Amino acid sequence: MDFFQVALGDLHRVVQVPYCEAISILMAFVCGAIVGFEREKGHKPAGLRTQILICVGSAIFTVVSMSPALGGKEPARIAAQIVTGVGFLGAGSILRDHKQITGLTTAATIWTVSAIGIVVGAGYSTVGVLLSLGVLIVLGSLRKVENLLGGRCTSVITVVVYHPENGKTRPLIFSALDEARGPLHIGAETERPGALREIRVKHCDHHRDHRAFLAILASTPGVEALEDAPPPTS
Repeated sequence: MDFFQVALGDLHRVVQVPYCEAISILMAFVCGAIVGFEREKGHKPAGLRTQILICVGSAIFTVVSMSPALGGKEPARIAAQIVTGVGFLGAGSILRDHKQITGLTTAATIWTVSAIGIVVGAGYSTVGVLLSLGVLIVLGSLRKVENLLGGRCTSVITVVVYHPENGKTRPLIFSALDEARGPLHIGAETERPGALREIRVKHCDHHRDHRAFLAILASTPGVEALEDAPPPTS
């Protein structure tokens, strides 16, 4: 019991100044990296470096607010300012584009990582690591649970008809396809009458987030139409 009390308790009670502050900031690097790795792996806007900097910055502010230089009387006020500042970062990551809202999970992650930084900066490094692992589970594993609760994927084929525009349209189409979150299979490109081309894309039409990329495709310059593939002939 004593070991767990020490491990989960305040570092300031077991480690002398300034070593406890140094350990707290180093652990903030670790906590930010745990969450940032998952974000970077998923090619999200706030990736590894951003999450580390947010966590470390929050920890540094917290450490300074508790330092003797300020009399140790400012932690609550500075913590409130951290929350306000991170709120602006989160708001900047939320975008409304192509008739859909994106970035809500990124904003929530920024907010949570900042809170973890405050916890670590206050001396509770082990708790911060456990919280980071919990966030990692929420971001990674629970996405699969959401898909299971929503039912199995239903595959359909959408035909993307587009004007080649001297090769300018194809990269835009594949950039939109990169935003697809669900299972995706891209077929071969073929010619169509009227100097058009088409790409057949097999995707899930059951889950809303899996078909969200269709709105981006529909508004992509050069895309003429999105057509349902005709049923196979026997």
